[in-house]
Amino acid sequence: MRYYKVNKIEHTVFDSLDEVPLEINYLEDWRDGHISDWVKASDGCIIQILREGTMMKPKGKVRSVRYIGTCTGTFIVSKSTKMDTSKRINIYSLGGNIDRDERIEARDKLSTKEELFVQYLASGMDARMAYLKAFPTNDPHYAGLRAGQLVKTTRVKTAMKEELKPVLEEIGIDEKSILEGIFNIALSSGKDDTKLKALFKLADIMDMEDKNKTQVTQLTGAVFQGFDSKQLDKAKRPKEIKEIINE
Repeated sequence: MRYYKVNKIEHTVFDSLDEVPLEINYLEDWRDGHISDWVKASDGCIIQILREGTMMKPKGKVRSVRYIGTCTGTFIVSKSTKMDTSKRINIYSLGGNIDRDERIEARDKLSTKEELFVQYLASGMDARMAYLKAFPTNDPHYAGLRAGQLVKTTRVKTAMKEELKPVLEEIGIDEKSILEGIFNIALSSGKDDTKLKALFKLADIMDMEDKNKTQVTQLTGAVFQGFDSKQLDKAKRPKEIKEIINE
């Protein structure tokens, strides 16, 4: 669930149905809702209607149209309109400029539907299909966009690692074997650029830029046995690593 303040009052958005308290009765079609009603948005989240009204269109047979507002945005009430719960920068504007990154990154824990999404991904299913099966939407385009955003979040990446860990361990792949493999490439490859790439990859993994220079110098000395000074000078490397080696 997420929380947003409107006029200094905190309002809740429930990301999945299992988060909704029993005392809250929500409408399945948000278009039927009025002020104070809880409704199910097009993205499957549950949200409360805070505002409603009518506005005049400049042309057309039907000049008067109804709109509703929530803590995340404002929407025209029509059959063709889809109301999602992504936070708009301006919640009172019909466009509002969606701040999708804020919505997606707002939580640390997986919702129930996100847990299903991760399980489908871990089984080998592509991200779009996994989203269609886990979330209440049948729109492939929408599912593809949302799935692409979800797989980039820290909580989904972490959950995927945990989901795949038993499988990787079963076939003998773990952190140690991966590091040893990269290190062996750095030592044994016949191509200088391959050795350097392996070394820099190890540096990234170990976050060596944040460690003291003595440790980095010692490791680079171990890896580069057999390289002469001309080879090192010609090799392209990140500025931080180059400064350390040249000390």
